[in-house]
Amino acid sequence: MFPKRAIGAAVLVLLLVAGVTAWALTSRTASAPPGRSDPSLAGLAERLPFFGLLYEQSTAEIQVAEAQRQLAIDCMARQGFTYRPVQVAGATGTAEAQPAPFGLESLTPPQPASSSPAPAEESPSPAFTRALFGDPAKRISAKGTTIRVSRPADGCLAEAEIRLLGADRLRWLQLRVQLGDGEQAARQQLAQDPRFRAATERWRQCMRTAGYDQKDPVTLLYGLPRGTDPARNPLTRADVRCKEDTGYLTTAYGRLEAAQQNWLDRHASLLSQWDALQLRRENTARKVLKAGK
Repeated sequence: MFPKRAIGAAVLVLLLVAGVTAWALTSRTASAPPGRSDPSLAGLAERLPFFGLLYEQSTAEIQVAEAQRQLAIDCMARQGFTYRPVQVAGATGTAEAQPAPFGLESLTPPQPASSSPAPAEESPSPAFTRALFGDPAKRISAKGTTIRVSRPADGCLAEAEIRLLGADRLRWLQLRVQLGDGEQAARQQLAQDPRFRAATERWRQCMRTAGYDQKDPVTLLYGLPRGTDPARNPLTRADVRCKEDTGYLTTAYGRLEAAQQNWLDRHASLLSQWDALQLRRENTARKVLKAGK
């Protein structure tokens, strides 16, 4: 296994320090699926190689987010603005943003994470917005297989990121997008995996016995009407019960772990570059926080 470099939820939420809308590395447009709330399943997800890369909320990544937050505050102050973004949450080990790649894993939906916007001005002036987010006509972007991500090229938020990464800010964004593509590619590879396909067939047979003809758990999930209560819906109850009875999730996560590791092994150079830039971010962030005390 490669050495896990936990980059945390702040990586998924590149604008965490500003408290504004986050971009998620997914091509899905449906509402996010209810996550795992059964503690016995958490260990399955946390063994995934991409968990450490994209979702584990480490102390180092929290420090990066806090450094960016302080840098943005200082930058705005130099321009005459009082900027008060929300405090950065402490390390929790896992991130709420982690997807459930195999549909429902529990009948109890998780409690939604707080997403309060950053308090700045009640009605931000154009000058305040321009100082924080920069010139809207100037952007940097990274394009992956399924998505294209765009970020401000200047402004205080961009300046904070540049302080941590310098000229490699764009390369960091490109690598982040490529890792997101890799996570999706590994999941798609399971369609050809004999053990995963056998597990899905066992689940299908269990569902048929319960009176439901379903293709797979993910299709079932995204076919549910908005607002469905899993605990009260006979279909979702059968789904979760069949996963338990057939050991579906244990097999599915095991095969996904192998697929993710295979992808990372084939992209060792990308991972090496990513680790180097992550270490640079973390080291610079610690210096920024130390200097601010």
